[in-house]
Parts: sequence; C-alpha cells; structure tokens
Amino acid sequence: MLDEAEDTQWVSRRTPKIRLPIGQLGRTTETGIPYLAPEVQLFYKAKATRDKDETDFEAVLPLLDAPARVWLADAIKVIAPGHHWLRRLLPVSRT
Repeated sequence: MLDEAEDTQWVSRRTPKIRLPIGQLGRTTETGIPYLAPEVQLFYKAKATRDKDETDFEAVLPLLDAPARVWLADAIKVIAPGHHWLRRLLPVSRT
C-alpha cells in the first residue's frame, strides 16, 4: 500500500493525482509505535465502506485537523466524488 513514491512524495497506487509528502504519511505514538496517518487510512477505507469503516470515520473525524480533513476530502473527491463522507468533510475542504 505504501510502496509507491516519487522523490519525497508518496503516490497513491489508485491514481497518481493523490499524493502526500512522505514525512506526513506516518505518525508515532507517545510510546514509539508507528502508525499510518489516519486521513490516509480513511482514504483507503472510503473505496468500499463497511460498518467498521463507518465506525472508524466517526471516531477519527473529530481528531483530524483542518489540513488532514482537506487532504482527505480532496482525495475522496478524486476516487468517489459522490461519497457520503464528503458532506462531513466539505465545510473545511477547498471547493
């Protein structure tokens, strides 16, 4: 999932239009455990949402800052322009 890159940019294998600086792709917990940026994980879950993906979206959405919400909304618009998550993300997204 994360093996595509050009220079310092991660490139989605779904479409090269979706990118993120590699430095923003991962995070680390206070105890040192690495994890994928939540907005990227939600991007992958958005393709074919299941009940557990909806639960994850509801739990994570309040924790996403504005840049993460904008990135997620913009990425979802590319792969699924009518996705129902966009209604929740669009208030802070670029139009």
